[in-house]
Amino acid sequence: MRHDMSHMYALKSSIEQVLGRQAWYDLKETTSVATWRRYVMKLFDAIELSVETTVTIRDDDWIADIRSNLAHGRDLTIIAKTPEDAIAALSGTLLRQVFLQLGSAPFSRSGDKTPLKPAHWDFSGFRSVQYVQSEQQREELFLSKQRKVIGFEAQIDLQAEHRSAKTRQPYSEWCAQRGD
Repeated sequence: MRHDMSHMYALKSSIEQVLGRQAWYDLKETTSVATWRRYVMKLFDAIELSVETTVTIRDDDWIADIRSNLAHGRDLTIIAKTPEDAIAALSGTLLRQVFLQLGSAPFSRSGDKTPLKPAHWDFSGFRSVQYVQSEQQREELFLSKQRKVIGFEAQIDLQAEHRSAKTRQPYSEWCAQRGD
């Protein structure tokens, strides 16, 4: 591993987005396996906590597969001898995690290759994934996006104007109607 801030910048930046600025400072130029192990383990913990608190409707087998996958990733991270080994443990675990989140992980060891055709990549045989959004969640998403565009103060002013209009329209619809 290179002792270089630009080496694996995308990964380090993504870890910073998930775990905070201190992660960036700790990882930006390190070649320490202990530091990489610590952050990979934190990522596994964050993923597990996120799944446990976010996915409220799930079957027992699925959550067991998720926990098992993350435990395997932790085991591989513990035995990592280099930062690259820890990153490989993270990468492999996340690859499997993505498919588990879609319903089931593929198992294609028997053939020479798996064609990229829908029949081979539909994981709804055991369970279906459904993303739903309540009215409150839609409003929160709108507020978050709007705040990034117009800023906190401007948003507060618009919300005050919305309240004073005494409309029954949700704030997001009111803004859309006005062109905000």
